[in-house]
Amino acid sequence: MAETELKKSKRRIQFAQFTTVVSVTLVMTVLGALGVLFLVGQRLSTVARQQFTLQLVLADDIDVAGIQPLISGLKTQPFVREVRYISPEAAAQEYLEFYQDDVREVLEVNPFPHMVELGLKAEYVHADSLPRLEAALLKTWPRQIAGLESDPLSWEQVRKNLELAGWVLGAVLMVLTLIMLFLVNNTIRLSIYSRRHLIRTMQLVGATASFIRKPFLMAGWWQGLISTVLGVSATWLGALYLLQHAPELQHPQFFQGLGLLSGLIAVLSFASTWLSTWMAVRKFLRLSANRIHL
Repeated sequence: MAETELKKSKRRIQFAQFTTVVSVTLVMTVLGALGVLFLVGQRLSTVARQQFTLQLVLADDIDVAGIQPLISGLKTQPFVREVRYISPEAAAQEYLEFYQDDVREVLEVNPFPHMVELGLKAEYVHADSLPRLEAALLKTWPRQIAGLESDPLSWEQVRKNLELAGWVLGAVLMVLTLIMLFLVNNTIRLSIYSRRHLIRTMQLVGATASFIRKPFLMAGWWQGLISTVLGVSATWLGALYLLQHAPELQHPQFFQGLGLLSGLIAVLSFASTWLSTWMAVRKFLRLSANRIHL
């Protein structure tokens, strides 16, 4: 009879530990998914800003020999990501492909000037910096550059919208993190609550608080380890799936973010399970004999 009760008690303990691991893993997986969405939003924001270009309209009297030195000089600028020269013939061909209309036949002359398209680095794409960049370009190459074409206001609005979306997602992530840590704490407390009589029995036979606490903390450590491995694995699998369908995410910055996210999941998993276990055991160690049955 005693052996049967012992087996039942062991199964209950194992089931409680299994439930705790599953609960913590689910919480960490959800946090990982939200973290990946945040990183995707940050990366897509950078990609969107990198799509912004400045069109430099070159002077009418510029010769072809003077274009290459200009391009070489533009490539050395810290705000330039890439430079593309567009000849009048190439511009007319692009116009024909887009509008299905050959303007050269209508006007009997090619109206497009020599142009250079500048791809800017993401950190320079905002309304405050663009006027300064344009002034610097016109000051450095006053004879070669006749004018610039850009639409900073529309891109500034896009930047603000993306930035707002990032802040909102970050706030939601923080709130959900607190809620989920609260759920982890409750799950572990309920798990240890089911073994409160065992804690009381050990106290009655003279076991010290540290002796009683040790196996619970070790179990919490293992639960945190298993939850970390499963949660981080699920996060990376989801991220790799996204990378297969969105190649623009493949950037060192995105992988650095994934590394930081994995570290955050590990810290939260270990800290939440260990601290929740320590606090729950501490509470039941202090309960009186009358309250242990409540």
